Amino acid sequence: MRQSLLRSGFISALVCASAFALPQEDEAAKLIAIGAKDNLVMEHLDHIVNRIGPRLTGSDNLQNACDWARAEFESFGLSNCRLEQWGEFPVGFNRGPASGQMLEPESKLLHFGTNAWTAGTRGPVRGPALLAPTNEEQLEALRPRLKGAWILVPSANARGGARPAAASPAASAGTTDGASAREASASTAGSDRSFRDMLQKAYETEGIAGTIRATRGELILTGGSSRVVFDKLPTLPSINLVAKEFKEISALIEAGKEVSLEFDIRNWFEKGPIPLFNVIAEIPGSEKPDEFVIVGGHIDSWDGAQGAVDNGTGCATTLEAARLLVTSGVKPKRTIRFMLWSGEEQGLLGSAAWIKSHKDELEKISAVLVHDGGTNYCAGINATAAMVKDFETIFAPVKGLDPEIPFTVKEVKGLSPGSSDHDSFLAANVPGFFWIQKGRANYTYAHHTQFDTWDQAIPEYERNSSIVIAVGALGIANLPQLLSRENLKAAGGGRGGGRRLGVQLTEDMTIEELTEDGLALKAGLLVGDKITKIGDTAVADSMEMREALSSGPQKAKVSVLRKQKEVTVEIEFPANSAGGGLGRRLGVRFGEGLAIEEVTADTPASKAGLKAGDKIVKAGEDKVESMQDLGPALFGSEGMLVLVVLRDGKEMTISLELPPRQ
Repeated sequence: MRQSLLRSGFISALVCASAFALPQEDEAAKLIAIGAKDNLVMEHLDHIVNRIGPRLTGSDNLQNACDWARAEFESFGLSNCRLEQWGEFPVGFNRGPASGQMLEPESKLLHFGTNAWTAGTRGPVRGPALLAPTNEEQLEALRPRLKGAWILVPSANARGGARPAAASPAASAGTTDGASAREASASTAGSDRSFRDMLQKAYETEGIAGTIRATRGELILTGGSSRVVFDKLPTLPSINLVAKEFKEISALIEAGKEVSLEFDIRNWFEKGPIPLFNVIAEIPGSEKPDEFVIVGGHIDSWDGAQGAVDNGTGCATTLEAARLLVTSGVKPKRTIRFMLWSGEEQGLLGSAAWIKSHKDELEKISAVLVHDGGTNYCAGINATAAMVKDFETIFAPVKGLDPEIPFTVKEVKGLSPGSSDHDSFLAANVPGFFWIQKGRANYTYAHHTQFDTWDQAIPEYERNSSIVIAVGALGIANLPQLLSRENLKAAGGGRGGGRRLGVQLTEDMTIEELTEDGLALKAGLLVGDKITKIGDTAVADSMEMREALSSGPQKAKVSVLRKQKEVTVEIEFPANSAGGGLGRRLGVRFGEGLAIEEVTADTPASKAGLKAGDKIVKAGEDKVESMQDLGPALFGSEGMLVLVVLRDGKEMTISLELPPRQ
């Protein structure tokens, strides 16, 4: 049914486009016709995801993907197809198969992940499971049992419920004194960083098998720091175990059961330097070859799954847009350059490095179109007032592709930066666009998780997006002039974690680099500071920090450990950058306006069924169009609140229970 609707939409668009009898509409009609009858976007995605697999920056798979993509562009008939080196990593990292199970007191397969650039096991490693001590006395009591043990490390911020009780000496020794363990946990919840450092040293010197931490709910998020050196590689496996299974094992230990675990994790390192590349190919401009429209996505991915929707989908649509343009025989007036950047997941490294080495070309770039929002269809594009008229003309042919997946040009006061490669270009005053995407896919479910797999991709959305991207690139390339840069940037900053603060972090939350003019630098944070808290929330990793920041207030206190002393600074975020305390109370991160960008697990929003992509339009009986509208309804309420949201073009009523006001 969906396929027939899509095809009928293509036919309608063809008839409409042919009626205009103008060059742009005629050429767009050719692209639409080919895209409807002979679209290969899913074949490209199949190769990226199922033949090559995850593509961590610095891995063998990434190099294979870059070589393959360059060859594909060349086979389509593009010009100047090349790999352009932008940098190198001192150490490469590859991930092999991994398995884990509980052997005693019962047999059970375990669901877990490990971060990139962390140690494997060098074969199956079996050992007892112990709860981590929370003070020096417990550590000394447990020390004789540490060798070869798997240590469960509780997290106060773990999704999925309360903090598991830490082990008292009695509980760790196998007694049934669970109450004592819980009391010990409560009394030592504020254990300082110095004890954690002591604990880490004990783990290394006593020869434990590895550490195990709970995930937040069912999602196993993959991250990691590439800042490792070959003569001092990580040696201690660190496992992220699904929260439910972590709780089950903790409960067994607290009940006095002897728990035996076995993990086999085949992570390995490669001595560098490892060269890193962007993939570039071009369709030369027929009239203005030294001016450009750039189309792209990032070819790297995290390696906890297949890297399908982040960002295999963006790579596949970029490849197919290039093929459609060449196959149609159109001759764009400006050069259309296709770019697949690597190093995006480590901080937009590939695109930022390209910009630094090509400053002389920046003024000649009309637009950069980045597809990195997952598998939902390209539903629109933001445009400043000076761009709207041009964009309405350019995208007119795709507005009728399918009535169920419409396309709109949205006028905005300025283009908003974000966590993808268009942000690098916006920072250099080049018009960078991140497609507005809508649809039934839940991006948060797959983003950086074990569920970022082939089956998440929606074929009709991918086909539609590849056509929209091709038509948009051609239309911008054929404009009489470059796109206006008037009022290009919106007030405010980017999204999420270290990028939002303006820092690069090691795995243990130490600042190793400060972004020039970033918020952290302006607030007085220093390289070497170790971030410990956002407000009153302890943060142990970048994901916890991201959640604390994304739903936090506009003014946030950031605590760091500096030369063994705690230092606290106050950072004020741009008013429109996160949704402030409104997002914290609901459990969401807002994008532009009242559109929900991300939903945090186990919050009022997630429990009520709110999803990324929903847009709040009513709170109670009142229409809301801005944070200022939503604030009184949200902070003036307790108990049940009724929201009306716009989802896939249809209004839905959602009832959620708000927590008590703090």
